[in-house]
Amino acid sequence: MSNTKDVQYPHKRSKNGAAVGARPSWRPSSKLYWLAALAVAAAVLGATFVVGKGSNASAAGPLKVGAVAPHVTGRDVLTGQTIDSKQLAGKNVLYYLNEGVMCQACLVQIQALQQHFQHLQDRHLTLVSVTNDDPSTLAMAGRDYKITTPLIADSDRTIVKSFGVLGGIPSGVGMHNDTADHTFVLVDKIGHVRFIKDYPKMWVDVNDLLRQLPKVA
Repeated sequence: MSNTKDVQYPHKRSKNGAAVGARPSWRPSSKLYWLAALAVAAAVLGATFVVGKGSNASAAGPLKVGAVAPHVTGRDVLTGQTIDSKQLAGKNVLYYLNEGVMCQACLVQIQALQQHFQHLQDRHLTLVSVTNDDPSTLAMAGRDYKITTPLIADSDRTIVKSFGVLGGIPSGVGMHNDTADHTFVLVDKIGHVRFIKDYPKMWVDVNDLLRQLPKVA
């Protein structure tokens, strides 16, 4: 697992979307921001995602604990490998659903999760991050932030919608209604949702998150 920067105080966002508080020392290149802006403006759909017919997600709100999780599939933008929830059957998967490149704190959160890789492994958890970027922009950010865990670009929001968390929990609690917010979903080995929670302050200490997650074998 690659070393990542130890960021003590990731920034949060104010109601108007501006960053407040201390920032990490790393700043993405202007090219990255231009690519992200173009991606949002053009609504590039560069990856294919499928939600199984058996999904019980609905516009009424997020999936409930105990519900059957939707079938999720996408491409890891860092390796090109397909990530399919059917292939992950038998593993406990912690999905981190977030806005992505336009939210620096979201990527810093992934760095923090990577720093706790051994703790996640000890808890029998497999991390998969899903952002609402286009694949090329997300891949560039992933390399710049030295991310090694799987990154899926859900540019058309299919995965986020399948979990019922578009705009945060409850709907619209996040900064934007048309993206994920800062939501974690734990799906156990048999495909049931065991935990689902949004963190609208755009940050959660990983130790606190691990304490909140139910223990799974």
